[in-house]
Amino acid sequence: MCTETQRKRAWSDPQMYTHLALVPGVCVALQREPVMVEIVVLQGVVCVMSLWYHRNYEHECGMAKVEHAFAHALFVYGWIQMLRSPGMWTFLANMACACVTLGVYVITNERKELWERWHPIGLHVVPGIWSLIIASYHEAMWEIDVSGFQSAIVASYEAQWEL
Repeated sequence: MCTETQRKRAWSDPQMYTHLALVPGVCVALQREPVMVEIVVLQGVVCVMSLWYHRNYEHECGMAKVEHAFAHALFVYGWIQMLRSPGMWTFLANMACACVTLGVYVITNERKELWERWHPIGLHVVPGIWSLIIASYHEAMWEIDVSGFQSAIVASYEAQWEL
């Protein structure tokens, strides 16, 4: 099992705060009918695990491997959705995001001195834009009815606050 490092990256570091770019895609995916569960789950897990990974200065361990696997799965999901683009504009926007993300990943793994500057842009901000495009214009890959789950959450909230 992985333990956290003593040294923590500041929340004001670009490696940390650029994760905010991943939130709008999740929010839009949650508002869709049906909910785009695949974006909510994949991007939600990647965001939380990536924050942990960067907060601990990229300490490589079992948890880091899980984070990397989910991040790669999110990239593959984006690539598949790109191939399912509903029009030329969305295809080109998806392709641009895919190319930037892949390019930054490859270049910053090859040239480590560029990692601190380019990783947050190419692997946080651009994927956030990419997921927002997918959540806004694409259809869900899997139609999972979560309306009962949503209703249970609302009922629980209403009961708790006596609304």
